[in-house]
Amino acid sequence: MALKKNITKDGKHTEVTFKLDPNNIPSESDIFLIGDFNNWRMADEDFKMEKKRGSYVRKVTLKNGSKYEFRYVNLDFTWFNDDAADSYVPSPFHGIDNSVVDLTNVVKPKRAVKKSNKEDLTKIEGIGPKIAGLLAENGINTFKLLSEAKVKTLATILENAGSRYRMHKPNSWPKQAKLAHQGKWDELKKLQDKLDGGK
Repeated sequence: MALKKNITKDGKHTEVTFKLDPNNIPSESDIFLIGDFNNWRMADEDFKMEKKRGSYVRKVTLKNGSKYEFRYVNLDFTWFNDDAADSYVPSPFHGIDNSVVDLTNVVKPKRAVKKSNKEDLTKIEGIGPKIAGLLAENGINTFKLLSEAKVKTLATILENAGSRYRMHKPNSWPKQAKLAHQGKWDELKKLQDKLDGGK
C-alpha cells in the first residue's frame, strides 16, 4: 500500500500519512519516524507514531519539490524501513537502505469549476439564442432576474441592440420567467399556447 498523500490547497505542500501495520513492526515498544524532515533526531516526540487500531500512524506536512529519506526506529533501537515507500536509496551505512517519500512530481489538483447559475432563457417564448445572449450581456441570465425585469428595461435593451431586435415585444417575458422560476412548467405551457411569438 503506497504512502497516502494529500496536497494542500496552496499546492506547495503535501500531507503525507506514514502508516505501519502490526505485522510490519518488530516490537510493541514506541516507534518514531525520523528522516530528512526532522534532521534525523532520535526520540522526537513530534514524530512519535500514534497507535490507532493496532496500526502506527503519523501525518507530516512536507514541502513539495523534494525527496525525503526516512526510516523508523523503536525504543529497542531497532531500525526498519517502510514497505510502502516510494523508493529506497543506500544510506551512509554499508548494506543499509533508507526509505524515500518522493514529492518532486506532485501536481496541484485543479479547482472544481463552479457551476454557472446561468439558465436557459430560450425556454421563454419569444427569446432565441441571440436575444438570450443579449440579455446575459446586460446581467439578465436567470428566470428570476428576467421575472423581476421591467418590460420597459427589456424593450430598451432590444432597441439599443439595433433594428433587427426592435420588432420583438418583451411584454410577456417577465410573466413567463416567473412561472419558469417557480417550476410551474404546465402553467407556462398553457400561457405560451396562447401567445404568438411571445406577444
